[in-house]
Amino acid sequence: MSKIGRGLAIVVPWSIALVMAIYVLSLRFPPSGMVHFSEAFDGSGIWFTPFTPGERVTSPGMQEDGWRGQRILDEPVYARARWPGAYDHLSLTFDMSTTRQSLAEIGILRDEATRAFEMQPLWSAVLMSEAWREVSLDESHGFVRADLPDTALLEQDPGKLMTWHASTTRKAVSDTGDALLQTYDVSLRGTHNIQVLPINNELFFQFKLQDMNRNRDGKNTVAMRVTCDNRIIWTQAGSASGLHDARPSEVFTEEVSLKALEPCVYRVSILADNDFFIREIKTTAKHWVFGPEIFFGDHVGYRTTSTAAIAWTNSLHAVVDTFHDDGKQIVHFGTKQTEIRETHARYALDRAPEERDVPIRFTAPNGNVRVIGDGYFALSQDALFYPEPRRLTAESMPLEEGIDAVLTPFHTPEKLDNGFWRTTVDFDLVKNMDQLQFSLAAPGIARSQGAVDIRHVTLDYTRPKLSFEAWWRVVKRELFLALKRL
Repeated sequence: MSKIGRGLAIVVPWSIALVMAIYVLSLRFPPSGMVHFSEAFDGSGIWFTPFTPGERVTSPGMQEDGWRGQRILDEPVYARARWPGAYDHLSLTFDMSTTRQSLAEIGILRDEATRAFEMQPLWSAVLMSEAWREVSLDESHGFVRADLPDTALLEQDPGKLMTWHASTTRKAVSDTGDALLQTYDVSLRGTHNIQVLPINNELFFQFKLQDMNRNRDGKNTVAMRVTCDNRIIWTQAGSASGLHDARPSEVFTEEVSLKALEPCVYRVSILADNDFFIREIKTTAKHWVFGPEIFFGDHVGYRTTSTAAIAWTNSLHAVVDTFHDDGKQIVHFGTKQTEIRETHARYALDRAPEERDVPIRFTAPNGNVRVIGDGYFALSQDALFYPEPRRLTAESMPLEEGIDAVLTPFHTPEKLDNGFWRTTVDFDLVKNMDQLQFSLAAPGIARSQGAVDIRHVTLDYTRPKLSFEAWWRVVKRELFLALKRL
């Protein structure tokens, strides 16, 4: 080999390695603080994976009706994004279209233990109709009826307002009077969120819990948290005692007891997987509700008789499902009824029009059902109150239901060719995030035989422009995450 050939054999590999190193450094430490990735959603990209599982989606690539991308036919579906470095914010943009699908949402995984996703609005056929127009006023954003002024967005009557992943300004309220201890015999499973008013500036809950399967690789822990306006007030973790086997644990007790509280609508969160059951609740609270989900379990391994699932709600629309044959039954939603004929299938519940303005009772005689509504659920009618207006859901008809405005971060998508739209959602990336996992929800898509089509995805990661201070902060975050992977 000549000297030139030997020189090239040495220089070329080192040059390629240098270019790759510069490329990697440009992704990790861009001077502008921004990196941008844009790729077709046909399986050829490397920065955002196609959605799975395969039985709910088509294979990415050329679709039978002549476009390239991926079609979603059932939900939920999941995807991952490759992590380019310690960034603070992600703007995720899809070029998408829908068929017979009124609403879609996408969320980023925030808690691996409980599989909790922070959901964001992605698509609403209702709000994109001519009956509604997008409005920003003061610090509020959303949609108002086309025949109303912009100030309708500031509506205070909860009966005239809906929310979609937005919060209203909550009043500083609390209860007074006799704090009588009430006992509720229940069988609730998994994670639940309770919104409650303190009474005489105090909050007391006692939960009797049971772990039905302790053989879960050390995951048999229940976490409890109390927040006020997203501020953490109190937190605690508990677990079932005894051997790590598949047998049910003894019933054990966890308490929330807080005093000298400021007026606020407090959220009491019980964070656990579906093997944990709440067997009894004692509380002095007068007004406390679950929402938007309440999951009634069974009594297997606890006692021989079952308890009917009963709750009072302001929901106009809900969906119900069951995961066991015992949950096949006729359920009542006010004066309406629906038969659950299959497991792992969702059934729509819609209240009678003449009952629109009054609380109604949901009843499932055998228990063992999960209910997700657009409002709140209480175990007694006296306990029912409404911390926020009802949610916009796939079943909502806000115009027909007398709604004047919908508070939401959703923005009208940009219209593209061939029926496609470009829509963007934003996520904050917390400091200890190492993997970016996403879930796309399209409620009712299988029932309506609808579809969500995605042909392109764009990811824009941002953080402050590079300076010595910012560079050192990024390096420390990168080192922390590298050690976390070990």
